[in-house]
Amino acid sequence: MKSQIQNLKNTNNIKRNSSKKKKKFKNTRLFKILRIALLIIIILFIFNIILDLFHKKNNQLILIIGDKKISLKNEMLIDEEENIYLSKDDIANLYDENIYYNSTDKKIITTYNKHIAVIEMGKSTMSVNDTITGIKGKLKEEDGILYLPFSDMDIVYDFEYDYDSENKVVIVDSLSDALSESVVLKNAKLKDSTGIFAKKLETIKKGTYVTIIEKGDKYTKVRTSSGNIGYIKTKKISEPEIKRETMASENLTNVKILTEYSIVESNYEVISDNSNDTLIVTPNLFNIDTEFNVNKVIDLEGNKFEVYKEWANQSSVNIAAEVTFDGSMNKLCSDYITRTYVINSIYTEVVKNRLNMVCINFESVDDIEGFYRFVIELTPRFKEAGIKVLVKYKDNLNKNRLNKIVDYVY
Repeated sequence: MKSQIQNLKNTNNIKRNSSKKKKKFKNTRLFKILRIALLIIIILFIFNIILDLFHKKNNQLILIIGDKKISLKNEMLIDEEENIYLSKDDIANLYDENIYYNSTDKKIITTYNKHIAVIEMGKSTMSVNDTITGIKGKLKEEDGILYLPFSDMDIVYDFEYDYDSENKVVIVDSLSDALSESVVLKNAKLKDSTGIFAKKLETIKKGTYVTIIEKGDKYTKVRTSSGNIGYIKTKKISEPEIKRETMASENLTNVKILTEYSIVESNYEVISDNSNDTLIVTPNLFNIDTEFNVNKVIDLEGNKFEVYKEWANQSSVNIAAEVTFDGSMNKLCSDYITRTYVINSIYTEVVKNRLNMVCINFESVDDIEGFYRFVIELTPRFKEAGIKVLVKYKDNLNKNRLNKIVDYVY
C-alpha cells in the first residue's frame, strides 16, 4: 500500500515538474519574441537616425513635391544666392519629358501646359512665350550634367516653392492642385503613422501653420514647413482653410469630328445633336507654302465663310481651322527660329479671325521627331490664348505620345 502511495506521489511530482517546464518554456519563448521585436524597433530607430545624419553630413537638398519626397537621378544644387538647380534629366522626369537641348546653340527649350521657355547657356534672361524675363540663376553644366535654374522655373512649370535652409528642404506645390492649411491649436506631436509604435517626427508648436494632405476624424495627415509629412491629432488643429481650389482639366473629351460638313462652299441645314459630344468641323483655311509663309485658302472675310460661321454657331459646332503643309518637314522643323516663325504666323491668323481651334494636318510627316518638336512648341502658345490644338493622325506617328502633347488626335 505504501508503495502505491509513493508511486502516486512520484507521478504527481513528475506532472508538476513537467507543467512547470512547459510554462517556463512558454515564458522563455515569449521573452525571446519580445526581445527580437524590441531589437528590430531599436535597429530601425538607429537606422533612421543614421539616415538623417547622412543627409545632414552630405548637405544634400531634399525635394518635396506635394505630399511626396522625390528620388532624384542627380543631386540638387544651390549657390551662394540660394538659387536652386535641378538637372535636365530630373526636369524631364518631373515636368517635361520632351525637354530639348540644342548643343549647337547651347539652348534649352522646355514646354509645360501654356508655357514655352528658352534658356541659353550662361545668360541671365529667359524667353517665356516670346517675352524676355530676367532670371537669378543660369543654365549651366557641371560634371557633364546640364542644370536648369529650378527656382526661376516657377513661371514655366506653374508651381510655388519654399526653401528651408536649416533642414535643406525644397517644398514645391503645383498651382493647379488644391491647397488647404490649418493652424495648430496647442503643441502637438507629428508622427510617421497612427500606430502604437509610431515614430515622432517633430513637435509642432502652437500657432504654427501646417499644410493639409488628408483630413481624418481622429488623425489628419499634414506637411510641415520643414518638409516632414506625418500624422497629427485632428482635435489639435483648426478647421482647414482653403487657399486654392483644384484647377479643372481643359482637355477635350467626347469629341465628334463632322468631316462631311467641312466644305465651306456648301450650304448646310442646321443640324441637331442630342449627345454631350463636342462637335467639330475642320475646314481647310490655311496652307504653309515652301517659303514657310501661312496663306489663306479661302476668303475668311467673304460672305461664304460668314454664312458657314453662322451655320456652325446655330448648330453648336466648333470650327477648327485646318492648317496644311505639302513640303518637307525636315526643312520646316530644322531649327527653332523657323519653327517659331511658322507657329507665330499661324497664331496671328487664327487669333485675327477669332477662331478657337486649330487643326494641324500635314500631308507628309517625313521627319517624325521634327513634327513632334513642332507641335510641342506650338501647343503652349495656343493654350495660352484658350485655343484648342488638334492633330490629324498619320500611320507613322505615335498616338499616345501625341495625346500627351495636344488637346485631341483624330
